Amino acid sequence: MNIERINSELLKQLSMIFRYELNDPRIHGMLTVLEVKTSDDLSHARVYVSYFGDESQAQETFDALQSCTGHMRNLLKQRVKMRIIPFLTIIRDNFIDNAKHITDLIDKAMDETRETEKKYSDGNGGNDGSC
Repeated sequence: MNIERINSELLKQLSMIFRYELNDPRIHGMLTVLEVKTSDDLSHARVYVSYFGDESQAQETFDALQSCTGHMRNLLKQRVKMRIIPFLTIIRDNFIDNAKHITDLIDKAMDETRETEKKYSDGNGGNDGSC
């Protein structure tokens, strides 16, 4: 099995585990497994997770996820036919936060452009005859 297929299968199975089998009360908000990157020797896997929820609970959620990695590995052993199940490292991926920030910046720039265009389209286009 090649590494891309392994990453894809781990992503699929971890998504199901996150959704249906983690019942830790410290885990809040909505979590999405975005990507899994497994080392070449299959001993470790970085699991990139996005978080949508109350920022004050984000750190507690990711600490809880990291403490559940042993349990997640045991669940993966039952689901995935692999000789070695990698040790998992949970990494918060801020892709959604970054995308929202960029969208907000674009919206702000568009509003400023509209405001400037309106200002110059009203009256004489900002030209009062002076230089």
